[in-house]
Amino acid sequence: MANTFLIYTNDVLAKMNEVQLTSSDFSSSRGVQTQAKNAVNQAIRYINQREFTWPFNASEASKTLTAGITRYSLPTSTKWVNYSSFRVQKSDTLGNATQHLSVLDYHEYLDKHINQEDEVVSTALNGSHTDSVTTITVDSTSGFDSTGTIVVGTEEITYTGTSSTTFTGATRGAGGTTAAAHSDDDTVTQFDGGSIPTHVFRTPDDRYGLFPYPNKAYTLAFDYYTFPTSDLSAHGDTTTIPDRFKHIITDGAVSYMYLYRSEVPLYERSFALFNEGIKFMQTLLINRYDYMRSTYIPRSTNSAYTTSSSF
Repeated sequence: MANTFLIYTNDVLAKMNEVQLTSSDFSSSRGVQTQAKNAVNQAIRYINQREFTWPFNASEASKTLTAGITRYSLPTSTKWVNYSSFRVQKSDTLGNATQHLSVLDYHEYLDKHINQEDEVVSTALNGSHTDSVTTITVDSTSGFDSTGTIVVGTEEITYTGTSSTTFTGATRGAGGTTAAAHSDDDTVTQFDGGSIPTHVFRTPDDRYGLFPYPNKAYTLAFDYYTFPTSDLSAHGDTTTIPDRFKHIITDGAVSYMYLYRSEVPLYERSFALFNEGIKFMQTLLINRYDYMRSTYIPRSTNSAYTTSSSF
């Protein structure tokens, strides 16, 4: 059975020799019991903040790209992104194989490839559209060709005329795509270039960009690490931290309880124990060591013995 918020809180209360809670009175806790709940959450937050790449916070993102769009937002819970893991997934429908993306420095992108973003004209749908309407209403058609092809989601749409806010004479599902319903504010693009992306770059506003920009709705995948954004609240809530590290969470929560009580010597000893537990987690889960012992054995030039050294 997974350790719950109630279990963690009661472990702390037991160590502090305080009255424990039940599932029925957990939400109405007061005083030291509420402090214990806060201490558990503080310990969990501290563990999550101590390391970018905890494996229990690892996740994989999947993003359907928008044809003609270069830059994209990361998932809102992102803590750290493995940019070397970006890949376009194989699609029999689109006719592409799996493509691993190389990492491109943002300044190199600006020097050599930024002009690709000037090749794309974009607007947004004004209102929802069914898969059969032949007049496409948008915010503006400024910059678009008087006749041509636009892309909305995975669908290509040809048109024969424009007004200031509409594409008229539309043929749905052009270019071998499938006509589909679209929502208000969906992106509408027009472009002549683009291809399957080969490079990814990180933008200054902590988004990611692609070169070349996609010419189809390819599926992009990448690995990243999340930061849990919500504290435990209900008695049955659980944490992403594995159950086998329960004692470390408890040690951390107890140290915070001593801090709340201004019992500084007990806090310092408990917090040191808490940090030792986190170092153990790092060594076990990430293979991080605080020091390494040298295997080099210096040899004396004037004696028959050797000595070892460490750093």
